[in-house]
Amino acid sequence: GTLTQEESSLNADFVKTWDNSPLNLGFGAELRRETYKIDAGNPPSIEVGPTYAQFGVGSDGFQGFFDDTAGSWDSDSWAAYVDLETDITDQLSGAVALRYEDYDEFGDTLDWKVSGRYDFTDNFALRATANTGFRAPSPGQVHTLNVTTTADSAGNLIPSGTYPVDSPVAQVLGSSSLDPEESTSYTAGIVWTPGDRLSITVDYYNISIDKRLALSSNTVNQQNVDDLNDLGYPDAELLLDSNANYFVNGFDTEVSGVDLAITTWHDIAGGTLTTDMRHNHNKQEISGVKANAIGKDRVFDLENQVPEDSSVITFDYARNAFNGLVRVNYYGDWETTPGLFGDGTASKANTYNYGSTVMVDLEASYTFAEHYTVTLGGQNIFDEYPDNEGDGTLQFLGDRYAVTSPFGFNGAFWYARVSASF
Repeated sequence: GTLTQEESSLNADFVKTWDNSPLNLGFGAELRRETYKIDAGNPPSIEVGPTYAQFGVGSDGFQGFFDDTAGSWDSDSWAAYVDLETDITDQLSGAVALRYEDYDEFGDTLDWKVSGRYDFTDNFALRATANTGFRAPSPGQVHTLNVTTTADSAGNLIPSGTYPVDSPVAQVLGSSSLDPEESTSYTAGIVWTPGDRLSITVDYYNISIDKRLALSSNTVNQQNVDDLNDLGYPDAELLLDSNANYFVNGFDTEVSGVDLAITTWHDIAGGTLTTDMRHNHNKQEISGVKANAIGKDRVFDLENQVPEDSSVITFDYARNAFNGLVRVNYYGDWETTPGLFGDGTASKANTYNYGSTVMVDLEASYTFAEHYTVTLGGQNIFDEYPDNEGDGTLQFLGDRYAVTSPFGFNGAFWYARVSASF
């Protein structure tokens, strides 16, 4: 069978300004349709074969889509927005935006954004923003059906299925209709330009997202099989002890952090050297976890898999037709569990710590005849790798380096590029 995702939208955006006023008015509307399709698999992919007791119904590895699960589902919505920006005084500027959205399946919402900036001097300012957000579940998340054969932590082959929330399998396990995710975010920071060749910005941010979508993982027991038989579900016995997943509004997240940016400009040897340093410190916290939504190991991964500190320092030198770049990337340490191959806890014995890494990128380009540019460069030119994978099962499966590395595990990458612009 096949899965198809289609998206189409029609937008109209308008901007209005006035010669004798600092007011800027933006407004517009959008029509959007999202379509998710499931086409049935061919007969052998869904038949009960002679090895179904060992490998499940249908084709091994990936089961076909049954005729009664095939279909096409649409999600229609429309939205309208208005955005006002103006200078309130010589030192204070502000903006207000409203966006109304109406979804066929999930109702309507009104989201807003308010931002402001106050310039104490020509070189120093404070800025802040607050806004709300909304994300409706996609038709794929509502109607997805996917059954595969996988291995558990003991190496046993088991069917693992993801079912629509309104399917009998999900309903006997306790599924309910999905709600949209909702967010609230705040930022506040300073903008300081102490000189013509130095710019500094520091911003704090906080983003809260409620009712995050997650896959609820469940094991089908005998009572669930009996309930499915009562509903007339075909071959319910074949699902006993299998893994059944469905989407739920499973947990809330809060991410907070600080972004620092320092940029300088220097005249060197007839050219200009621009240095740009960016540093991010962040922390994510998980709360409101529903039963069977995400386990303690997944909570640990969400809170610890991304380094709390990361930095990028870029040196960009331009002189006439030549341009050269050196970029230094820093990733702090991080922790993770083995995921599927762990014991489902966040105990010390089930977590691994990986150290920080510094990587260097290099690029040089030359433009000739005004239109043509030749570029040579490399990413991670010193061929840095993350620490070795700590989990024994993943090592046995052939993973040498940490599979959750935030910067990958492919080592150095070199390239040459020729481009033309007219």
